[in-house]
Amino acid sequence: MNLNFKLLDESLKLNLSTILVVEDVKTYARTVEQFYRYDEMSELKLFDKNQKNLKESELILITDILGYEVNSPATLKFIYADLENQLNEKPEIKTKIDRLSMEIAKVMQHELLEHALDLEEDELTLMEIFKCLGIRIETKSDTILEKMIEVIQVYRYLVKKKLLVFVNACSYLTTTELQTLIDHISLYNVDVLFLEPRPVEGVAQQILDQDYFLARR
Repeated sequence: MNLNFKLLDESLKLNLSTILVVEDVKTYARTVEQFYRYDEMSELKLFDKNQKNLKESELILITDILGYEVNSPATLKFIYADLENQLNEKPEIKTKIDRLSMEIAKVMQHELLEHALDLEEDELTLMEIFKCLGIRIETKSDTILEKMIEVIQVYRYLVKKKLLVFVNACSYLTTTELQTLIDHISLYNVDVLFLEPRPVEGVAQQILDQDYFLARR
């Protein structure tokens, strides 16, 4: 993945962990806004090696780490679809679930007839069963670092997502914690951009200074 906007002389390659520091406050704020409102027609450009623009749906932007919901409806929908495909490869299990669903439907049909109102029911789908069972990603994070690692693990699984962006996240981590996070990103082989307003101690980074000169440190 590559990043470009009008203040850069050339596009910035985003490979695994990339820390981009924008020192000018107004420019930093504008850049965050452009990520927040990103679409394929934005002034800020995100594109792959074939010059194909990143779609809005392929970007994950996190401005509030603690407030970010790992079990979002979109994520759960993807997981449920994956589970359904998994069950389709196990016809004996799928048949058993279908049989049990029909038994539940028969019981409910009788109860609906006993009700004072004319009630009807729809066929119970696998997706609805997954939702009724409360299937979701198990979360155990006690620290910000653990929460960020959880997010990256989920992001790695969501194959339709191509770029994860953390905004002002490095300030919550020690140098050791940040290095641990970078190691996890490398292990999972995913692209993650850290957008920061000030230089970060102890790690490689790209810094766009007050004179709009981009340098690696």
